[in-house]
Amino acid sequence: MRQIAKSIMVLLCAFVVCMPLLPGYAAAEATYKSYTGDFQRTPDAYEPAGTIEKAGDTEFATPSDIFVDSRDMLYVADTENSRVVVMTRGGELIRSIGEDVLDAPSGVFVDEKGDIYVADSRLGQVLHFSKEGKVLQTFKRPETPLYGKSTPYKPMKVTVDKRGNVYIISEGTTNGVIQMSPAGDFMGFFGMNDSKPSAKLMLQRLFFTKKQIEQLFKNVPNTPTNVAIDTKGLVYTVTQGDKDQPIKRLNISGYNLLHGTFWDPTYTDISVSAAGNIFAVGQRGYFYEFDSEGHLLFVSGSPDDGKSREGLLLNAAGIATDSKGYIYIADVGRNSIQVYEPTEFVELVHHALDLYKDGLYVKSQEPWNLVEQRNSLFVLAHRGLGDAYIKQQLYAKAMTEYKQAKDVTGYSNAFWEIRNSWLQHNLLTLVLIILGLMALRSLLRWVHRKTGVLAPTVRVKEAIMNVRLIRELLFIGRFIKHPLDGLYGLREEGKTSGISAAVLYVLFIAEYMFTLYGTGFIFDQSDASTINLTKELAMLIAPLTLWIISNYLVSTISDGEGKFSQVYQGTIYAFAPYLIFHPFVVAASNVLTLNDAFLFSFANTIITVWCAVLLFLMVKEVHDYTIRETLRNLFITLFTMLITSLVVFIVYVILHQVYDFGDSVIQEMITRAEQ
Repeated sequence: MRQIAKSIMVLLCAFVVCMPLLPGYAAAEATYKSYTGDFQRTPDAYEPAGTIEKAGDTEFATPSDIFVDSRDMLYVADTENSRVVVMTRGGELIRSIGEDVLDAPSGVFVDEKGDIYVADSRLGQVLHFSKEGKVLQTFKRPETPLYGKSTPYKPMKVTVDKRGNVYIISEGTTNGVIQMSPAGDFMGFFGMNDSKPSAKLMLQRLFFTKKQIEQLFKNVPNTPTNVAIDTKGLVYTVTQGDKDQPIKRLNISGYNLLHGTFWDPTYTDISVSAAGNIFAVGQRGYFYEFDSEGHLLFVSGSPDDGKSREGLLLNAAGIATDSKGYIYIADVGRNSIQVYEPTEFVELVHHALDLYKDGLYVKSQEPWNLVEQRNSLFVLAHRGLGDAYIKQQLYAKAMTEYKQAKDVTGYSNAFWEIRNSWLQHNLLTLVLIILGLMALRSLLRWVHRKTGVLAPTVRVKEAIMNVRLIRELLFIGRFIKHPLDGLYGLREEGKTSGISAAVLYVLFIAEYMFTLYGTGFIFDQSDASTINLTKELAMLIAPLTLWIISNYLVSTISDGEGKFSQVYQGTIYAFAPYLIFHPFVVAASNVLTLNDAFLFSFANTIITVWCAVLLFLMVKEVHDYTIRETLRNLFITLFTMLITSLVVFIVYVILHQVYDFGDSVIQEMITRAEQ
């Protein structure tokens, strides 16, 4: 028995010793989650691969920037140690630069020759070093009047193009990136951000006096936060707080070629890989990868939770990538360089993306399929598969992929091919069917005039028309042909009723639901499964109800002659163009392409304007107003609706607080009773 126990102990010890060698155990597990477009979860993109906390024997002190050159050498602007350190990928110190001349280096860049450019805000200079560390040149504050006497010059970040032109980010300089020639001459400002006044500021400028306006803070553009350059020589900037264009790719004229990138209010740095992918990092701990067109590929990282776990960031300041896809992030909060390695999934995406960017759509199909198997919500995979199917003329499959990617242009192109093919094969048949139906209709009418063969059908039609509700519902056609006659019939002749109006309101709601669920993908990309039907109906019914009540109440105190029932009925009959024509527009949206988008938007505009005109005429005729009185009535009605909505909201908030207070009191009483 004792021998058996010893054997078991030996086996357990062997298992414990060998367990790290088992497949999958040694792989580092990310301490955060990764996401892709629309913040959908995705397999881990980058995993922590280590932390570099010192260069040589000296620990980092505020590493404000990092750069990786073509040889995968790391350059770190070690601000408080007043140096730039050169290291291998593994963190081995090669040399330290500028300790005798630098004060607070905050930006570093290395050109193709290996020369090093360092931005030092305390010195107020950009220094150009040889790769051995010898100062070759300094870029000081421009003396030319074109720069401006009051324009600050505190270089924070720097980059250099292939011609030797230097681009400098200066703290507090709102005119954009400072551009200097290789000789140090000021060439102008580049890529200035837009200055967009807020609604509050516009109202202040509208109502304030000139003296008050002068006392307001000036509305100046945001200063770019960082700058980078790609292998093609295009300059990139990133700006904290810019919601519209946080990341820009600037052409030679300073025009932004990149639109719609994901916004992080804390962006601090940007880097562009040799493949053209864009990497950005924010202070709060997340880093992002975009493709060359600005589509979000991955979001990784997470804020440090106080436990100093590997891979979590406390205050990220710089980001760089090497030729093997590793990411290096300078964290001034933890005084370290965090290293991340790409996972197999990321390498698969990059492989597919490289083929895709080279125009090899069919070859990229296989890796995109593998990506889709790993993450069925990966948008770029669906777009890539859609393009591959287009190349193979598999248009139906392409439409499916484009729809999942929400790529309207691709979907429209694929659908155009299908529609064009169908028309080529069926247009003649369709025309013959239409002509045949028209001929049959004419023939039946001629035969009926001669023989009366359709007399039973005519009697059934007349019997149906004698039903009052049917007549009242069909009276809506009068509002299309002769709106004034229709309104006269509503007010004076009783051609409508509350029941017919109720039926039309139900039809109106049904058509609205048909619009929500039936509009073609090209003109509405919303997912039907995500539609909150209760909310949508409330957003439709509440304004209608508020309009009817408000208009009637306003009219009763402004000499309006209309009754409540007439306002109730007239409102829905004024929507006659919507009730009659809009279903056809919605149905047509499923057979139109982007080339026909004008027809869809024009039809909707016509219907909207038509309904607005009928609603105006309804108020005028029902209440017997002049045009001026009608305009005043409409303005007061809309104002009443606004005030009523505000009052309802305030009452709701108060009741909600009262409920919370009552609930807390009851819970307290229950707790004390149990004690």
